[in-house]
Amino acid sequence: MANLQGTTITGNVGATTLSGSGSSLNSLPNASLAALGITNASIADGAIGRANMNYTGAVIQTSVIRYDPRPQYSMPTSYPGNLATVLRLNITPQYSNSMIICEWFIHGEPNNHDAGVRVARNGSVDFGSGGYNNNSGRNNHSFINAAWYDPDNNSTPKAVKMMFYDFPGTTSAIYYEPCFASTDGGTRTFNMNRITGSGGQNNHENGVCFGRITEIRQ
Repeated sequence: MANLQGTTITGNVGATTLSGSGSSLNSLPNASLAALGITNASIADGAIGRANMNYTGAVIQTSVIRYDPRPQYSMPTSYPGNLATVLRLNITPQYSNSMIICEWFIHGEPNNHDAGVRVARNGSVDFGSGGYNNNSGRNNHSFINAAWYDPDNNSTPKAVKMMFYDFPGTTSAIYYEPCFASTDGGTRTFNMNRITGSGGQNNHENGVCFGRITEIRQ
């Protein structure tokens, strides 16, 4: 076994240990790595940067949010609706052609079935492929997710998973958030993390909302 201190090696390397400051390889193909050839202890903080994860499907970055309060959100008929800023997902893409995936786990219930949820980017639902049903188009009945509802306002809130993807085409800071809205049947309300019939009392079912945003290399 050869031990090389602070040396740059070009070409094929077999049974070699690199150590010392400045150790590097110009190329390290998969075939050169034995099982467990690179362990966590071998990689210092920042040794592998995002630019090195340059393959399609690589997760470039991800972040999560959690929201525990129990507010009541108005779901107006005015387009596009009421932005749920408390569930905002922020990201600054590293690549201009990246896919951005947004996921929300929304707990609660609306007080009426005539309602739904759109997705907004930077405060607007009119972007890219649109934060609503493209086949239906831009109208008061067009959503990403129709509101979940049952007639029992004093129990059984729901937790609904909502997923959305986008190609924003930018490396500037952007954000996404759900947008609660009603159809043309009148203003509704969405009771977040609680049931409709309570004011957020502890002796009723209460839950938690989560969100996650991820940048995927293309």
